[in-house]
Amino acid sequence: MRTRILITGLGLVLAACASPNASSGSDANTSKSSTERYFDDAALTTKVKAELVKDVGARAATEVSVTTERGVVQLAGFASSRDEADRAVAAAKQVSGVQDVKDDIRIK
Repeated sequence: MRTRILITGLGLVLAACASPNASSGSDANTSKSSTERYFDDAALTTKVKAELVKDVGARAATEVSVTTERGVVQLAGFASSRDEADRAVAAAKQVSGVQDVKDDIRIK
């Protein structure tokens, strides 16, 4: 089941990468409709989740939820160590289009 979810998520990432509307900057975000912003944020969430899987591993990535609003990504959930949490934040920050990252990851 997790594999199916992962494959679906990665498919969404590829679709988002192929999108011709890859504009950035605050002016572009203010002129977009709420529907466009929703899809941009959904695409960013998917890209960040895929990056987490790549950088911290699938098991650790399932412990962290990712939400995005207007390019600001919030990571919440649990990590095994501060190093793992820091790697998750760093991975999210390197995704193109992410404006800022809020770290709400707790150490278990």
